[in-house]
Amino acid sequence: MKKRIGYLLGIIAIVLAIVFSYQAGKKEVEGNIKTVIGNSVYNVWEGYNSIIEDSNKGLTIDAISKMNERLIYVTAYSNVIDRGTGQTLLQPIASKISNIAKGIEDNYYQDGGVNEQQQEKYKQMIEAIKEVNEQILKVYYIPNSEGTV
Repeated sequence: MKKRIGYLLGIIAIVLAIVFSYQAGKKEVEGNIKTVIGNSVYNVWEGYNSIIEDSNKGLTIDAISKMNERLIYVTAYSNVIDRGTGQTLLQPIASKISNIAKGIEDNYYQDGGVNEQQQEKYKQMIEAIKEVNEQILKVYYIPNSEGTV
């Protein structure tokens, strides 16, 4: 009888140890996911913010190329966020903005400059980026939390 109680207590101890180690591992994984998503949210916001800031400098081929490079990173980070959250929100927006910017760059090389239509697309794209950045702050950050995602 004492052996059975000893075995039973041993089995209970092993099960509890497994449960506690699983919970600790789960919390660590959740913390890592939150860190990766938080970093990605910041990088998307910062990438868009840099494009907004550079929009005041004029629409040159260097500015367009730099913008397209940033949009590659924004699209990649948006994909990480969407996969991490299980939502498809930011990546399609980033892809659409990237396609518009790529079109502006392609037309620049075709036409040797930026025409009025391309300038208007650029202005609309910048306004859309501003709106997306505002929504990122509202959707992904906890209000009054000093940057907690």
